[in-house]
Amino acid sequence: MKTKADRTDEASLVRPKYYEVDGALRANANRAWLLAFLTIPIALAAIGFAVSVRMQPPTVIRIGPNGDASVVGKPAKGSVTDLATAGTDQFLDEAFVKRFLTSYQTTHVRRGRSLAASLNMMTRNLRGYTLKAMADDNTRGKIDDGQIQSVFHLRELDAVSGEPLTYLIYGVKDVHHLSNGTEVTDHFVNEYRIRVIADKRSDTNPDGLWIAEYSERPIDGERRNQILNAPDTITSSETAANQGGQ
Repeated sequence: MKTKADRTDEASLVRPKYYEVDGALRANANRAWLLAFLTIPIALAAIGFAVSVRMQPPTVIRIGPNGDASVVGKPAKGSVTDLATAGTDQFLDEAFVKRFLTSYQTTHVRRGRSLAASLNMMTRNLRGYTLKAMADDNTRGKIDDGQIQSVFHLRELDAVSGEPLTYLIYGVKDVHHLSNGTEVTDHFVNEYRIRVIADKRSDTNPDGLWIAEYSERPIDGERRNQILNAPDTITSSETAANQGGQ
């Protein structure tokens, strides 16, 4: 029969030594620390990836007139043209020219605002030349003295072949003024030549376009009657929208 002392000796033989238990605990702790340090670069990489994705601009897909899709801001395959660059979209270029000419040729109660908007669409040198010519001719004084109001009707807009961003525009300017207490309406049929220059788009110039050259000349004869009787290219609603946004 085993005594109490014998059972104590057997238990001590089965129980692991104290240094073995301590070593196992230290090994488990080392593994935990190693895993913790390995997760740090993984977490940093995940945060960096999330930030980079967040900072990238959204992908905008433009559908062309022929149904072809292209990503705005990236040149199409085999093309050297960047769609985000001004002066590469015919529709936007023509809309810019129409907006300028309609604003510049229209005289009404808000003439100051529309004139300022159209002058701000010019290059600096053309703007200075235009302001000097208007001051020398006393254009503003003549408009105020005669209570002149005018409405511009754009009839035709054609791109000049061989000259990039250059347009010939034909339009009718209806000028209403008072003469001895009677309202008189004059119809001026002119040809306008406008050249646009492209620039980088910015917050101050989202169009990325400037009016670089502007000239006009009257049209007579059969061509005048043809333009005078032609329908408008810009509808009255579009004209109101252009003036309302200025």
